[in-house]
Amino acid sequence: MALFDYRSEKFTHDRFTGAAVENCTFLDCDFSGSDLTETRFIDCQFYDHESQIGCNFSHATLKDASFRTCDLTMNNLRNINALGIEIRECRAQGADFRGASFMNRISSRSWFCSAYIIKNNLSYTNFSKVILEKCELWENRWNGANVLGATFCGSDLSGGEFSSFDWQTANFTQCDLTNSALGELDVRSTNLEGAKLDADQVSELMGRLGIIVVN
Repeated sequence: MALFDYRSEKFTHDRFTGAAVENCTFLDCDFSGSDLTETRFIDCQFYDHESQIGCNFSHATLKDASFRTCDLTMNNLRNINALGIEIRECRAQGADFRGASFMNRISSRSWFCSAYIIKNNLSYTNFSKVILEKCELWENRWNGANVLGATFCGSDLSGGEFSSFDWQTANFTQCDLTNSALGELDVRSTNLEGAKLDADQVSELMGRLGIIVVN
C-alpha cells in the first residue's frame, strides 16, 4: 500500500492490520483503538505542518508494529499497547506516550518489556511514568523530553543526546549511557547504580565536582 493521502479520516479497527504502508500521508487522522499489530509504516507522514497537528493513535494496539523514517511529530500515542514496537529514524518531537505499555505482564510480580526506539528525534516528547526496562533506546535525541516517574532500568541509552533534560525525575540504574552527551547530569543527585559510562564521561562528570581523573 503506497502513495495515498488521507485527511481527517477515522479508520476502522482493522483497516491497516498487518499491512505494509509506504510513502503515505496521514493528516489529522484518527487511528484510535485500531489493531495495528505487525503493521509496517515506512516513509509515512503523520504530521500536518500547516496546522501543526499530529494523528491520534490513543488506545491502539501496536504490538510488533514498525515505524521507519516517519514523521510522528505531535502525535497522540497515549495508552497504546506497544510491546515489541520499532520506531527507527523517525521525527517524533512533542509526541505523547503517556500511559503507553511496552510490557508483557506474566504475573502481578513478573513482566518484561520490549521496544526498539532507535535513532529518533524525541525532543520534547512525553514519556511520563512510562516503563521501558531493558529496551533498545540508543542514539536518540532526548532534548527537553519529559520523563517524570519513568523507568529505563537496564536499557541501552548509548549515543544519546540529553540537553535540557532532568535526570533526577526517572530511573536510569543499570543503563548503558556510553557515548552519550549527558547534558547537566549531576552524579550527586542521580542514582546511576550499575550504569555504564565511558572514560571521557567519567572524567567530565568528576571534573564538575572538582575531581581530576588521571588516565
